[in-house]
Amino acid sequence: RSLLFDVHGGSETTFTNFNTFLDTVSSKYIVAFAIKDDGGYRMTTELKSKIKDYFGSKYISGIQNYSSWVFLSKKGAALGTMPEAYSESGDGPVSIDTTISFLSETGSFLTSEIGPSGEWKKLVVNQETPSNSKISYTPIGIKLDGTLDTMSTLTIIDDSVADLSFFNSKIYPKMKVLVQFTASDDKQSPVLNSLGVDYDLIPELAINYQVVSLKKDSLQQGEDLKLSFYIYNVGESTADSFNVKVDLVKPDNSSQQIFEQIVDSIGSEQRKKFNIVFNTVSYKGEGQFNITIDPDNRIQELFEDNNFYSIPFYVKGDTTKPSLNVTFDGEDIFEGEYISATPHIKIELNDPSLVPINDTSAVTIFLNDEQIYYLLNQEELKISFSNSNPKVVVNYTPTLKDGEYTLTVFGKDANGNIADSNGISKTFVVDNEAKMLNLYNYPNPFSSDTYFTFKLTQIPDEMNIKVYTIAGRLVKEIRLSGEELNYDFNRIYWDGRDEDGDLLANGVYIYKVIMYAQGKTQEVTQKLAIVR
Repeated sequence: RSLLFDVHGGSETTFTNFNTFLDTVSSKYIVAFAIKDDGGYRMTTELKSKIKDYFGSKYISGIQNYSSWVFLSKKGAALGTMPEAYSESGDGPVSIDTTISFLSETGSFLTSEIGPSGEWKKLVVNQETPSNSKISYTPIGIKLDGTLDTMSTLTIIDDSVADLSFFNSKIYPKMKVLVQFTASDDKQSPVLNSLGVDYDLIPELAINYQVVSLKKDSLQQGEDLKLSFYIYNVGESTADSFNVKVDLVKPDNSSQQIFEQIVDSIGSEQRKKFNIVFNTVSYKGEGQFNITIDPDNRIQELFEDNNFYSIPFYVKGDTTKPSLNVTFDGEDIFEGEYISATPHIKIELNDPSLVPINDTSAVTIFLNDEQIYYLLNQEELKISFSNSNPKVVVNYTPTLKDGEYTLTVFGKDANGNIADSNGISKTFVVDNEAKMLNLYNYPNPFSSDTYFTFKLTQIPDEMNIKVYTIAGRLVKEIRLSGEELNYDFNRIYWDGRDEDGDLLANGVYIYKVIMYAQGKTQEVTQKLAIVR
C-alpha cells in the first residue's frame, strides 16, 4: 500500500504519524520511500535520523530543497546496503530498477484455467522436495456458470502423478490448480519444474456441405424430398444425449419443424447418419432445410458455428390440366341419344400430377342447369378417391322421367387446375315407353350384305326381323334377345342369305321388324332390294 505524509505543510499529527510508522513497521516488509519538491527540506531531524539509522539510508541527511530521492529498504538494513538514488535540485528525476530476494517459509501460486475437458485423467508434475519440504496440489473446479469449488488436496504418487479421474467433467469442465509450497526446517525451498494436466478434449459435433445431400433439389409437387446427412463427433470425448432438429423454411420465411430426434451418444471420431423424407404434396416454391445440432446447448464444445447447416431446394407447382371422361352404362353417347331411365353414369377424373385428390368438390355435376350436390344425393351419388388414375370416380345413378336432359360436368385437381373451363356436356333423351324409331336398312339396294338400323327408347324383351318375298313367303328370320340390343342406335347385320344359307335372287323383298316390350308389340314394315 502507499502512505502520504505531508511534511511540507503538515500538522504536528502528520509528523507524529510518520514517526509512529517508522517505529512500528515490521522488518518483514520492504518499504519504498520517495520525495519530491521541497518535502525533504522540511523533514525533521528526528525523521531523517530514523530513516538513516533504522533503514540504512546514506543520502537522507543531505537532502536539500527541491531534491529528488527514492529508497527501497527494510527495517534493520545496514547503512548503504539497500537500493537508493538521489539528485540535486534541477538534475531531474531519479529511479530504481532492482530485484530484492529474501527467504520465505511458505508460498503459493494459482494456475490459469485448464480445459474445457471431456474427461479428466491425471496431474503430472516434475518436482524437487529436499529434506522435509513439500508441495501440495489442490484442484479448484469451475462450473459452467463460473462458480468455483475447492476440492481435497491431491495425493501425489511416486512424487510425479495424481489421479484426476474422480473429477466430473460434466459438472466441472474447467479447473485451476492451487500449488502451495512449504520450505524445510532449514529454509530449503521445494522446486516445481513443471506441471501438466492430462485430459481428453470435449466433444466437437460438426456438420458441413460435404455430408449433407438431397437426392433431388428440384422436383415436381407431390414428389418426396429425400434429405440425407451425417453428424460427426471430431472431439476426443463421447457426446451424450443431444437433440437434432430439421426445420423447413417456406417462401414467406415462416418455419415448420419436420424432424426432431434425441441422439443417445456419438463416440469420439464417430458419426451418425440421418435419412428424412418430406412429401411435397402440400408444398410448392422455393424452400430450404435448416439442420441444427444440439439447439439446447447440452454439449459443451469449443466451436458451435459448425452445428448448423442449410440446404435449399425448389418444388415446381402443378400446372397440368386434369381430364374428364363420362360414360352412360359403360358407353359413350352421341348428342340426343336415348338412354335408360335409370342409367349408370360414370364420371372419371384423371390427373397427371403426383398430388392426390380427396375433395368431393373436385367433380361438380349439373343436370339441366341444376347442381347435383353430394350431401343431398348420397343414395344416387357415390364418390371414391385414389392416388392413381383415375383419381376420382363418381358413380351417378339417377331415376329419370321422360324428357330431354343435359348433363354438364366440371372437374379440377387438388391445385385448382380445371379440366375444361366449359366442362363436358352430354345431351340425351329419356322415354320410359319402349319405341322403335327410324327403321331402315343400309345399303339399299345391296348386292351382298346389308344392315338393319333403328333406334330404341328402351331395351325390349325380344325383337324379330322377318324377310318375305313379294308373294309373302318367309325366307329369313333373325331373332334378337334384349341382351343383344342397345339403347338408342342399333345396327343388325344380314348376309343376304335365306334360312338354308343360299343367296337370295335379285329382286324386291319385304321385311318386318317386330318388337316385344312391356307386354306390347310394335311392328314396322319396310322394303329392300337385291341387285347383283
